[in-house]
Amino acid sequence: MPFTYSTVAHRILLIDDDVELAEMLREYLEPNHCQLTLAHTGAQGQALLSQDDFELVLLDLMLPDGNGLDLLKHYRQRSRRPVIMFTAHGGETDRVLGLEFGADDYLAKPFSPRELKARITAVMRRFVETPDTPRPCLSLGALSLDPATGRARLGADEVALTGAEQRILEILMRAPGQVIARDQIGLYALGRTPDRYDRSIDTHISSLRKKLRLDTSADTLSIRNLRGLGYVLAGAA
Repeated sequence: MPFTYSTVAHRILLIDDDVELAEMLREYLEPNHCQLTLAHTGAQGQALLSQDDFELVLLDLMLPDGNGLDLLKHYRQRSRRPVIMFTAHGGETDRVLGLEFGADDYLAKPFSPRELKARITAVMRRFVETPDTPRPCLSLGALSLDPATGRARLGADEVALTGAEQRILEILMRAPGQVIARDQIGLYALGRTPDRYDRSIDTHISSLRKKLRLDTSADTLSIRNLRGLGYVLAGAA
C-alpha cells in the first residue's frame, strides 16, 4: 500500500523533562496525525523503548537523570528507527555528538511546533517510503549496500548504519566518481535542503567514514569533500 503521511497516525515517543513544552507539542501534533507518548526522564523513556518500537523518537539531550546521548547509544544497538534530537540553542558540539551517536536529525531549542512537524514529516518519509521498483544491491570493491534493508557490509563484516547514513551512502554509491551536491544529499537523506550553517550532512558523512573505514587517500575507497561542490565516493573499485 502506498505511504500516505496525512492519513496515518504515527506513534511517536517524546522524551523531554520540559512538561509544558511536551504538552504543547502533543496538543499541536496529535490533530496532525501524530500519536504522542510522553516520558519526562531517561528512565521512563528507556522503559517505554524496551516495551515498544515507536515509529519515531523525539529525544532531548539533557534529561534530569542522565544524558540523552547514552539513551540514544543504547537504542541504536537494537533499532534503526528514526530519532530527532533536541539540543540547547547554539550547542554545536552537542548537535554533532547527537548525529555521531545515531540521531537522524536535530532541532535547536527554542523551535516552533510547525518546524518540528516539518522535520517529522521529512524523516518519516525517508524512513518508510518504498520505491515503485525494487532497488538492487550496490557494491563497490569490498563495500556493499542493500537499499531495501539498509544493511551495509565491508567485506564479511556487517556495519550498522542509521537511516540517514544509509541513504547518504546509497546516493553516493549510485554514482561513484561523480560529485553529488550537498543540497541533493540533504534532500534525499533528510528530506530538506540544509542551510549553509547546518553541519548535519557533514557529520553523517564523517560517521560513515569512521564506520566503513573510508580513507581519504587517492588509492583507497574514500568519500571526498570538494569544497563548494559536494561529495564524491571515489577510489579503488
